[in-house]
Amino acid sequence: MSKKLGAAVFAVMACVLGPVTASAEDNEGALIEVTGTGETSTHNCTQGSVVDITGASNTVTLTGDCKSVTVSGSSNTVKIEGVRAIDVTGTANNVTWKRGAGKSKPKISRTGVNNKVTQEK
Repeated sequence: MSKKLGAAVFAVMACVLGPVTASAEDNEGALIEVTGTGETSTHNCTQGSVVDITGASNTVTLTGDCKSVTVSGSSNTVKIEGVRAIDVTGTANNVTWKRGAGKSKPKISRTGVNNKVTQEK
């Protein structure tokens, strides 16, 4: 396939499918990114996974153990099975974690308005 034809096919597919709102390589040390509005997704973390969630009204479930999870935007709902660090900025984000890494609770940083980070009971 020529470069011009390949570029044309890519452009047409981008127009048909719209923007990619989640990219993930759920491998050791991988970056998992979720962006957009109103997205619902589930990702499997490994101990080296760095997760970045940006946008509004997204619902994200993270299974396995994540190295860190960053949430920015508004009204995002995130459920985390295991994590070492959580950073939340923005407004009205709700993050629930089940367990920290090892026997420690995760390091939690929260800035903004009405952001909640709680341990699942």
